[in-house]
Amino acid sequence: MAFMAVGIYAQTYTGKASYYGPGFHGRKCANGQVFDMNKLTCAHKTLPFGTMLKVTNLKNGKSTVVEVTDRGPYVKGRIIDLSKAAAEEIDMLAAGVVNVEIEIIKPEPEKTQPMAQTMSMTMTQVEKTEKTMEWANTIR
Repeated sequence: MAFMAVGIYAQTYTGKASYYGPGFHGRKCANGQVFDMNKLTCAHKTLPFGTMLKVTNLKNGKSTVVEVTDRGPYVKGRIIDLSKAAAEEIDMLAAGVVNVEIEIIKPEPEKTQPMAQTMSMTMTQVEKTEKTMEWANTIR
């Protein structure tokens, strides 16, 4: 994962994206809204809810703009989970996982300061969550 730091938080970064859809459609997101796989939304581990991101598929150059509404992904090595609609827009459904560039285009104004604190303190928490999810998958 490559970061280009500007100011308090990274403005653009690259990594692997996946998507989620039918299995989560209609369930509650971490922000309290109901997940709609047909809306342009995403899950990110640390960015504040309401942050708008431009996501570009690095293989084909296609982009979309999504809003952070959920937490995740909880698979090691992935930096963002896109809704099915967003995944369709950047033509990644067949591949399932693609390399993307993410650009923060509008941080949630009220949450900019806490975001700086969140990004500096949650990597250990994220790693613990990933290990818990890996363990949970082994007992299913």
